[in-house]
This record gives sequence, structure tokens and C-alpha cells, in this order.
Amino acid sequence: MGNMTKSPYQPQLELAKDAALKAGEIIRSYCSHGTGRSSKNVTVKSGVDLVTEADTRVEKMITGLIKDAFPNDLIIGEEDQADSPNGGQGDPFPTESCWCVDPIDGTTNFVHNYPFVAVSIGYMEGGIPRVGVIYNPFTDSMYEAAEGGGAFLNGKQITIDSDASSIEDCLLVNNIGHYRYEDFVEESAERVKKWLKAGLRGYRASGSAAQNLAHVASGQVSCYYEHGYGGPWDVCAGMVLVKEAGGVVWDARGSETDLEMKFGKGSVCAGGRAVVTDVLKVAGQPTFEFSGGK
Repeated sequence: MGNMTKSPYQPQLELAKDAALKAGEIIRSYCSHGTGRSSKNVTVKSGVDLVTEADTRVEKMITGLIKDAFPNDLIIGEEDQADSPNGGQGDPFPTESCWCVDPIDGTTNFVHNYPFVAVSIGYMEGGIPRVGVIYNPFTDSMYEAAEGGGAFLNGKQITIDSDASSIEDCLLVNNIGHYRYEDFVEESAERVKKWLKAGLRGYRASGSAAQNLAHVASGQVSCYYEHGYGGPWDVCAGMVLVKEAGGVVWDARGSETDLEMKFGKGSVCAGGRAVVTDVLKVAGQPTFEFSGGK
């Protein structure tokens, strides 16, 4: 078992863990195990993108805890951002102390009682993620990291899959997202075909960006790629986890370019440097562009 190094961000880390555990209790209270889809007061945000009563309830609870402990900090939550946006597609993130919250990452999974569901809480300073907590309430898996202190799963130190160096020994997880535009679907399908033809060991799609990043950090998957993750709340916490576990988190649209926190949809490839390089090389440059209308 690794030893956690005390971080200057320990107060933020402890708050995030406490909030995530409380969020997990709320999320579990809505679910009926052993059944299919259950009633969770589901609303369609757009297309096949969903939000539930639990999403808004959890986000309000987390926001309240943060405001009590750090009243001067900015809080950006997925559902709050949808109602009162702080920035448009591609706009830079604030540089002051800021929290980035996704109350339920994997809402469609949650609606279907599919257990890849995560609470994601990230803390940033200077526009850079410094603390990340991702909690899956169904597997009781608590992933945590603070800058300079390593990454941990339920108290045990974790590292990325260092054995994967190319696409041939890579277990890749790739979310497609909720877009159904013809050009987006065609490009996404073509990318998967390229990976498979290049000899990809295994392909998975979990439906939760936060869970994917947590799985990369713990070495359970080798690499995560997504062109069009939902927003910064999907990746803020996971970025800290992957980097503290020895990996890289790059913008999938650039060449060895660290992912920057911006508003709107983005592109990410995370894992060990060698395997991320190969996955991006095979995938090629994505061409579908996101805008306020898409």
C-alpha cells in the first residue's frame, strides 16, 4: 500500500471525498437492483442526452458543501452550467479557485441501472486541475488524487498500465457520446475501424468519461479516447488522477498537446505516453468541429 503524501490541497481533497460519498448515498437511493430501467424523473436535455432528478439533487448538495467550506470559490456544475452558462464553446476557464462538478457522469447508464456511473469533483487553481475525486457508488470505488501526492483507489496507490506501449497491447475505452449527426457518426465509426484494422487488443465503451479516466489511472484500461466529451466537468478530476498515476492527458486534436480546461465539448486521449502516441497516430486528426449549435 502506498503512502499518501500530504498535499497543500488536502482540505479540498477531504471535502471532495466527503461530498462524493454523500452523493453516492443519494444516487443509490434511486436505484432498484435486479431490474431494468426504473423511474428517476428523466428529462431529455437534447437528442439522447438525459438529466434526472438525482443529477440536480446531487449537484445542489455538493455545491452547498463547497459553499459552506470555501465561500469565495467559483463552482461550475454540469446542470448549473446548462441553465446559466459561464462560458461558450472553447472559451478559457477562470484562473481563480474553481470547482468543477459532474453530479452523475453516465446519466444514461444510471437511467438503465448500468453500473458505470460516477460522481466527479475536481478543484482547480490557475486554470489547472489540482485535486480530483471520482466515486462509483455501485462498486464503492473511491479514486482520489491531489497534485504531487500520487493517485489512490480505496486507499491503495495506483498507476497506469505501463505494459501497454502500442495499439497491439492496448485495451482502449472510447465513448461516442450523444451526437447523432451523420458526419459525426461516420467519422466516429471510421476511427474505430482504423484501430481494429491496426490490431487493437480490445475495444470498450463505458458511457462515463470520469469512470474511463479513473480506469486509466488504475491501469484497468490502457487508454481512453473521446472526441466530444460533454464538458470540463467530465475530465477535470480524472486529469489529476491520470497524471498522478504516471500518465498523460492530451488533446486528441493536437500533437502531444496537454489538454487545457475550456468550456464546451472537447477531445481527449489519456494513458501512458507511448500507447497514447500510437492510438492518436492510428486514429488520425478528427475533423468534426463543435460549436454553440452542435
